[in-house]
Amino acid sequence: MSAGAKASGLLVAAALAASAACEIVRPVDPFEAHPDVVAISVLLIAGESEARVAVLHPHRQWSDTKPRFSATLEGPGWTAEFHRELRLSACGRTGASWHVPARCVAAPLPEPIEPGGTYGIRGEAPLGSFSGEMTVPIVPQLLEPEYLKSLPMPDEAGLLDIPIEYQTSEAIGTLLADVFDVLETLADGTEVEVPVSHLGPFPNALVNAEQDTVSIYQDSRPLRFLLRLFGVGHNYTNFVKYTGVDPLPRPWPEFGIEGKGVYGYFDGLVHSRSVPVSVGPVGNPNRTN
Repeated sequence: MSAGAKASGLLVAAALAASAACEIVRPVDPFEAHPDVVAISVLLIAGESEARVAVLHPHRQWSDTKPRFSATLEGPGWTAEFHRELRLSACGRTGASWHVPARCVAAPLPEPIEPGGTYGIRGEAPLGSFSGEMTVPIVPQLLEPEYLKSLPMPDEAGLLDIPIEYQTSEAIGTLLADVFDVLETLADGTEVEVPVSHLGPFPNALVNAEQDTVSIYQDSRPLRFLLRLFGVGHNYTNFVKYTGVDPLPRPWPEFGIEGKGVYGYFDGLVHSRSVPVSVGPVGNPNRTN
């Protein structure tokens, strides 16, 4: 995996964690108002040799003590302890959106997370123990574009639609399209790297079962980038969808974590292969990942 691809996966995981922050840090209610309640967010990234967990006290003030927490990740024939403190941004904190005591803790792993692999988590929080288990989804298949997508330069700047086709397993609850390593060709023929945000708000959620359209913004300059899909399991999807709904619909949705005084999700993230896409006459559209 290239450095750019690895960074992209971590950024997508951070973006998902940030998008769920408003659900993790939810309003106090009479059933979960205890100040020592802990919210936990764990999203294992296929191909990564490190796991990260965001731990929050959602019902305490920002100046209060950070959560007491210990946990072990269980893989096929091994265990790994969450013990390395990271900056909050590594777990998806956006600006000052988490106005509660929070930690981001990492566990170095003896081997990379495997698509389709089953993992468990066990730990202790202030109000008691918790545990969980989940299976990482199978990798989504990007069918079209297959190898290289070369598009002509439009007559004027604006949105450009790229039709895509794909195949996913039922284990994926949230499917996203993402772009990374964006290079733009200047008037003198040189290429410069530009932020992904220049093309639009990625990653984008896909809603159709087998095909959809990815829209990018282009400003009448040749550009090229890498396109791929990310899939997340149903534990994360259910958590974002149902958290705060009272009563929860039956059958009760799974979030992957259970325990006294603990709520949150435990899930996996996988990505498809990357496909080069070029718009206009670029210098070298046949780069490798």
